[in-house]
Amino acid sequence: NVPDNIKAELRNYQETGYSWLVQNINAGFGSILADDMGLGKTLQVLTAIQYLKQEGYLEKEHVLVIAPTSLLTNWQEEIRKFTPDLTSYIFHGTARRFTKKKYDVYLTSYGVIRSDINKFKKQKWFLCVVDEAQNIKNPNTKQTKAIKSINARHKLAMSGTPVENRMSEYWSIFDFTNKGYLSSLKNFRKNYIIP
Repeated sequence: NVPDNIKAELRNYQETGYSWLVQNINAGFGSILADDMGLGKTLQVLTAIQYLKQEGYLEKEHVLVIAPTSLLTNWQEEIRKFTPDLTSYIFHGTARRFTKKKYDVYLTSYGVIRSDINKFKKQKWFLCVVDEAQNIKNPNTKQTKAIKSINARHKLAMSGTPVENRMSEYWSIFDFTNKGYLSSLKNFRKNYIIP
């Protein structure tokens, strides 16, 4: 069931998406939410995070959302609008630091993750959400390697375009959400990409 304190009416497919995300988290399986743009992926993810808070999962560990810089305030506004029970903090700008006060959701950008990866690796996260997951499509970049090194129990990728040009991009996103599920890139290339 959708948590009572969601300030939105979820459409049928959004309810299905939300319950699928929760089911995967409970099963220890990562998710790629790949609805087209404009279909409300953020609302589905926030509903799942609200469920996690309601169930007490966020008392000791928190949620990290990595998104393009231009979307950070969007995320915070949607949290305030749809899930006002959730507290959030934007970890960005020149004076960025983790404060003693704890928040349910920490929002940061790809650029900050690249430069501050050691600060993020020291934390244990309950859930790491990567928005616009095509930003980790290249498995060899410093950015992708940094994000994949974050210590999170559960992982979730959001993308309107999970496969833009190559099958290896899909492998890279899956390597984040469910490491080893699609085998190594070498094997995946041999068994799927080349054929």
